[in-house]
Amino acid sequence: MGCETHDYLYIGACNVLVGEELLKVLEAWRCRACGAVLAGERPMGPISSTDGILGSIPPNSGERWLVVARQGVGSLPPDAIAVRASPGSRISVDAADPDDSHLIVKQDWSVVREADGSPPRTLRTYDLLSVLKGYIDLSVWPPKAFTLQPGGPRQL
Repeated sequence: MGCETHDYLYIGACNVLVGEELLKVLEAWRCRACGAVLAGERPMGPISSTDGILGSIPPNSGERWLVVARQGVGSLPPDAIAVRASPGSRISVDAADPDDSHLIVKQDWSVVREADGSPPRTLRTYDLLSVLKGYIDLSVWPPKAFTLQPGGPRQL
């Protein structure tokens, strides 16, 4: 079921940090009527109310928002981005290891390298909705991810 005009309710944010430095905030909203999920990436600094909005995923579409956390190496800084994905889809991102740049999403929402089917070494993925009300710290590898979602605080 879709909506002609969505009525979004803010459901939470995930802070992306490098140590104590806040890089960006990943946010999500859910439509009260149809359940579509809207995602956004808010960089630090002044922005408009619509800057960083990535779009929405209709309910029952088989897609999710995944957070791809990237290890920083050399001139490539650590970062985390939100991407739309579905099982069997391909994701392309900048990565320290060129083999980690092209990934395939598996049925269980984990990702593997397109080249050889092994897990990426310089990237980690998380379901955006599972890291809301929490943070991802990229100063250590693998990243430290933590959420305060219902069910008690937990490290992911």
